[in-house]
Amino acid sequence: MLLALAAAACAPTAPAPVVAPRAEDRFLIDPRTGYAQQVAPAVAKRFDAAWAAFNAGNLADARRRLADLRTRDAAYTPLALLEAAIALREGDVPAARAIVDRIQPSYLASQVYDAEVAIAEKRTRRAFEIYRELAARADAPPAAAERFAELQTAMFDDLYRAALTAPDEEAVVRLREALQVNPAAGAARILLAQKLVALRRYDDARREIDPVLNTADVDRAEVQQVLAEVDVSRGRYEEAIARYERAVRRAADPRMARRLDEIKAQFANANMPLQFTRAIEDEALTRADLAVLLYWKVASVRFAQNVPPPPIATDIGETPGRDELVRAIALGVFSVDPVTRRVNPLSPVNAGTLTRITARVLALRGAECARGIPQSDPARILATCGITDPSLAGTDQMVSGRTAAAVMEQVDRALR
Repeated sequence: MLLALAAAACAPTAPAPVVAPRAEDRFLIDPRTGYAQQVAPAVAKRFDAAWAAFNAGNLADARRRLADLRTRDAAYTPLALLEAAIALREGDVPAARAIVDRIQPSYLASQVYDAEVAIAEKRTRRAFEIYRELAARADAPPAAAERFAELQTAMFDDLYRAALTAPDEEAVVRLREALQVNPAAGAARILLAQKLVALRRYDDARREIDPVLNTADVDRAEVQQVLAEVDVSRGRYEEAIARYERAVRRAADPRMARRLDEIKAQFANANMPLQFTRAIEDEALTRADLAVLLYWKVASVRFAQNVPPPPIATDIGETPGRDELVRAIALGVFSVDPVTRRVNPLSPVNAGTLTRITARVLALRGAECARGIPQSDPARILATCGITDPSLAGTDQMVSGRTAAAVMEQVDRALR
């Protein structure tokens, strides 16, 4: 029995467990950094040993030395930070947070630990704000700038990714936050301007894109597109068209090409006479409106040769678009009642009527696609000519000026 006890006493003591330091631990600076209060040399020496044990991963030894230090100077604040460092290494984030929050007043090392605990808590924004302030200080620890750069990248990436799938209004908020994190991010600034254009906030879009104009990105198709949309909003169609033409050449994007065609049409409409503007904006199309749109949208009608004199109509008087209406009567698009001598210029045109008149125009102006098809089958004529049939939505549906204008544009293409 005595021999067994002696053997046990001579057996080697099991080594204290060592926790391998993590790469992240290099940001846990010496807890004394920035602490102003002086401490006795003996305490400082013992703290050096405790801190060395922590850095070596020997947490049990670090805790033993920490307990010894508390008996000597329990009020020494860096001791609490060392305890927080051990808690973080062991994965006890709540304990580390409770310790850091109790430290008053804060100092350089406690602020670093506050940020590192926030990172462990997945509170990237809080850590970013702390490190942003620290990195700007003259006494900032060497690793502060590196950590700040990491957080800046993580914050920016999170916000930018969220903006890519968010609705436009929310995307604007996220992108503004991303640019506060990294004001030099050109892609985020361009996307923000595009989102503002989509929301029709053109002045905001122009302000946001302005810093890009002094960079190499100024010639990117997306930048020129934003500038073009701002130009359109201000009625500068020629500038917008020039920008879009450059953008289309660079990007070869069919969406940009379609938008270019739309702007050209808007520019043409903006230079049309008053009666055209009135007709295209009308929500309830009249025969006079249709005559105006037909004249200005269909070149074969506007430039028709050898037009016969029109029958006399007694009710056109001072009707807006009178000249265009007379041309439509002369070409046989509208007929004058032989008894009353009236053409009813202000009578509404529903979808069924627009379909019949469209088919009549195609036949009268000699559209190849309408040959051999009786005018009694207007839907077939429109289908053969590749023209959207307005009556598909219901023959009695009222027709807007924009709808009729779109149909007339198709007629013009079919007659070319």
